This record gives sequence, structure tokens and C-alpha cells, in this order.
Amino acid sequence: MAPKSRTTLRDVAQAAGVSVPQASLALNGQGRVAAGTVRRVRDAADRLGYRPNPAARALRLGRVDAVGLITRNLSNSYFLDVLRGMEAVTSSRGSHVVVMDSGYDSATELAAVRRMADGQVSALAIAPVGGTEAVDWWRANRPELPIVQINTSPSPVVTTVGPDNTRAVTLAVDHLAGLGHRRIGFVCAPAADAADPDRTQAYLVRAGELGLSPEILPCRLRFDDVRDLVADQLADPGGMRTFLMNSDYTASAVYRAARDAGVEVGRDVSVLGHDDLPTSGLLAPAMTTVAFDRRLVGQIAATELLEPGPAPRTAMVPVHLMVRDSAADLRR
Repeated sequence: MAPKSRTTLRDVAQAAGVSVPQASLALNGQGRVAAGTVRRVRDAADRLGYRPNPAARALRLGRVDAVGLITRNLSNSYFLDVLRGMEAVTSSRGSHVVVMDSGYDSATELAAVRRMADGQVSALAIAPVGGTEAVDWWRANRPELPIVQINTSPSPVVTTVGPDNTRAVTLAVDHLAGLGHRRIGFVCAPAADAADPDRTQAYLVRAGELGLSPEILPCRLRFDDVRDLVADQLADPGGMRTFLMNSDYTASAVYRAARDAGVEVGRDVSVLGHDDLPTSGLLAPAMTTVAFDRRLVGQIAATELLEPGPAPRTAMVPVHLMVRDSAADLRR
């Protein structure tokens, strides 16, 4: 049996015994529609499970009502800067941003995508957990609505926006190697959850070019999980002492683990972050990190959603290294 097609406004109008324009006005609260007609139309919509088509609404109004943003972890203030960048663009276009968080859980992410699709968003930006299920679902079920991926490896089918991952990793590895570090632990998401495998590839390539022994430390990229990983390494006499992180948020977990172990970052333990959050320069010692314009990521993402191009593209934000004191100089 073929699946039931999506309930349309015409279905609602027929069930309520009114014209399609009357049904539209009743549901949108526009125009002069009798109160009894409004009740009848809305009752029919509820009974049939009707959900307005945001794409049709966008076409009718000539603009996008709202764009969605699904993040991996709102505890990481990087995504708040992305949100601010998006809002700077959307507010100037008479639109706004609806935010949901997956909490690094793929099932929650897929549920969030489905809810966004059923709501009043006409485009979606997503920082995916890893894999393509959620993005594939959107592309299959809302092919008419733009989607942009944030902080992922480049994709041939979806526009991606984020920092230059290869350049970021290369700068970080070169800096640590220049300080005499030969063992650099690369902390990354497990392969099944990794949205940016190009970072891992860049690490492996650069470590090989410099004659280093690559050591990958897969871990769920949540604060407590990273802290526990680092604590285990510090408790092992032969464990890792130098950590290259995917974010300043996870890098701060290295500070916590070092403090708990009674050792000092910048002397006994070295860490290099990514994002250059405002708090990173306030740590003791201040964190060395990869810096870039975080809000620009959101601005580009929102622009791509409101003015989608004819084909997917990769937009890379330039990066540079902010050198501070969290990596020990082993040449001394």
C-alpha cells in the first residue's frame, strides 16, 4: 500500500466546506473570516493533522519566515556566536532563527530535524553529530528547502560553512612540533560520530610529514567524557601529555583533569584548543588556540540559506593561531 500523502490545505478546505483562500485566511488569522468559519477550519486542520508547508508560505510571502539551527552542543558557547551571526543576517531580512540542540545524540538530532520540517522554518542550518542520516532525511523529505551544514567536512551535495579545518590542524601540529613535542594526542569523536573526518586526515598527513607518531584518542566530545579520557592518560606513567583538541570547550576539560591530578598545564601537560572563545585567554595559563571569526560562520550560513546558490559549495573561514601559554616548550 502506498504511503498516505501529506495533508494539504485543499484537504482542510474541503473538510471544512470552505474555499482554499478562506481556509488559508482562517489559519493565518488574516482578512475578515467569520469566527465560526475559523473554528471549523482549525478543527478540520487538527483532525487531519495538517501542518503548513513552510516552503509554500515562503514563496507566497516572497521571503523565508524563519531559518532553523540545530547545534551539537549549546554548552559550547561557540554555537552562541554562530547564532548571533545568523541573527545579524536574518533580522535584517525580516526573518528569525529557531534553535534546537541535539546534545551529541543522533536520535535526538533526527527528531529535531523532523520537528523543524513540520514547523515554520523554511531553511535549516545544522552542525551534525556525524553520519548523514538527519541531513539525508531533510533532503529527501524537504528537497525544496535549503540546508547548510556547519563545522563539517566538505560535502558534494550540501553547502558547508566553517573554519578551514586542514589549515587549522596544520597550524596546531606545526606549533607543537616546533616546541619539541613528538607525541601529540589528537582527541576526536569516534569514527561513527565524526562530522569532520578531514581534521583527522589532516592530522595524520601532517604528523607523517614531520616524522611524528600519530596517536588518535577517540572520545565522545562532551566535557565529562574528555575529562575522564585525559585523567586516564595522566594516571598512566606512559600516557599522553600533549593534547590537540577540536574546541576550546573540550580543551577546558584538560585543564580540569590536570588540576584534579595535581599537575600544571603549560608545564606538565600541554593543550591546544580551537575556536578562541573569550574565556580561553582568561584561563591560567591562557590557552593557545586556533582563532577565526566565529560570527562570520553564522553570517555566511544564514546568507546561504536566504540566498541559496545553484549548486552546493564549501565556504571556509580563514584561521590563525593565537599563541599563549598552554603548551610547554620542551626544547628548554
